[in-house]
Parts: sequence; structure tokens; C-alpha cells
Amino acid sequence: MSNSASEQLRDEWLRRLSGLIQNARDWASELGWATKEIEISKSDSRWGKYKAPALLLQEDNIRILLEPIASSAPGADGVVDLYLMPAYDDIASLYFYDNNWHIHYMFPESPTVGDIRDADSKVLSLQTLRNVLEAMKEHAVQ
Repeated sequence: MSNSASEQLRDEWLRRLSGLIQNARDWASELGWATKEIEISKSDSRWGKYKAPALLLQEDNIRILLEPIASSAPGADGVVDLYLMPAYDDIASLYFYDNNWHIHYMFPESPTVGDIRDADSKVLSLQTLRNVLEAMKEHAVQ
């Protein structure tokens, strides 16, 4: 892959991430969560080291991080994790496919699966984010 094609893919990934972060920030704020965009260092075999946006969410003493994981995975053009901090516990994963971000999360009533990718998935929206954040808050309190 040429350098310019590789840079174009990286730029597309960063644009996709920025759009996700902006939507998540707007929705979380609407739900009463405080948010702070941060920049994290990432490394990729094609691009080397680069900076990517991430989002901290906080409500009371519950802190959650939306962190980019990979620009591609089998069947997806991006993977981002959403998890409780500081233990990296209770993870939801977001995959970009079919031109949308899809959130995969094992709700307590969901059938048990071996991999988060096999968990119930829904297109990311204000409502699906609300449902996952509420479930994560419940898990954090237990």
C-alpha cells in the first residue's frame, strides 16, 4: 500500500472516530454525564505511532472511557471499546459496519456468549447509549 493510500486510510479512520466522539459527547451530555475529550497515543503496523481522540464520561463517581482499539477488524472498519474505569470492567464494544456504529453489549438478560462480538448488537443512538450506560452504572454500584 502506498504511503498516500495509507495516510488516506488513517485520515478516514480519524474522521470516523471524531464523528463518533462528537455524537457520544452530545448524547452523554444530554443524558447528564460530564464529558472530556482526550487524545491518546496509538500504534498501528501500517501507520506507526499516531494520536487518536477518546472520550471520558463521568456521572457521580462512575467513570467510563470510550477508547479506539483498531481501525479494522474482520467484518468491521473500526473497533472502539466503552468500559468502566479504572478496572477496565464491564465492556461494550462498538464496531463500524454497514455505514453505522453498532454497539455490542452483554446485558444481564442477554444469553451468555463467548465473545463480545457475538453479543446482542444495536445501531448506536441516544437510546442505545442510554441503555448501555445505565447497565454499566448498575454493574458499577453492585
